[in-house]
Amino acid sequence: MYRKISIPVIILLLLAAGCSEISSTLRNCPDGAIEWVDILKFNDVEYHGYVDGSEQVDPAGRGSELGEVTFKMADNACSDHNLKNGDAAYLPEGTKIHEYTGFSPDFRVLAGNKVYQVQHNDGARTFADLFDIHGKLEQLSIDSSYDGRTLSSFPEEEAVLFIEDFLTLDYEGFDEIYPVIETESGPGVFIGFHLADGTSFQLTYWVEENVINPGGFGTKRMQEIVLSLTEGLDLETE
Repeated sequence: MYRKISIPVIILLLLAAGCSEISSTLRNCPDGAIEWVDILKFNDVEYHGYVDGSEQVDPAGRGSELGEVTFKMADNACSDHNLKNGDAAYLPEGTKIHEYTGFSPDFRVLAGNKVYQVQHNDGARTFADLFDIHGKLEQLSIDSSYDGRTLSSFPEEEAVLFIEDFLTLDYEGFDEIYPVIETESGPGVFIGFHLADGTSFQLTYWVEENVINPGGFGTKRMQEIVLSLTEGLDLETE
């Protein structure tokens, strides 16, 4: 299932701006109406709640309790709020945070019966530290950044090579890649990661700049693979 808007790009831009997705009005905030993305911070990891296929979570997937939400930002925080451990955009205070069985809690947790996936982790050094997907991936796809639909699927050999390089990338963070993509960046695509548990997520890859969110610079081999799979496509409209 794919969303029809560029969710990963929107998440990044909104996080950078301190904004989000559903508006609420605070009388004491100078900026009035505030919009938050569906975020959660716990144990120094920032998570977002946009994971396709995770809308119906099997209770059997709930692991050990890790902690709980201590502050709900919607209706209670202004846009200059400094995100702290225990903060969540929309989850009520007291919502329990659990391990998601089969995945590292640095990658995914369960909160409010919903999967939250890492968006930023200062403790990560490589993409393997961010994304606990080794041996859990069923398919990779090239998806349109225009409407999210699948444009091409990775052949098995190319998928193996792409993931091999992807997991070894240094995690630089969004602040490091933003100057590269903010001016005159070429068209990007979504890389669709389809996992064995039935969930999937998309990361934006700016092919010409060889930059991938949430903050890394691709290898030459990664770029060549994606270029070969998108040859002949008009990425401005596809």
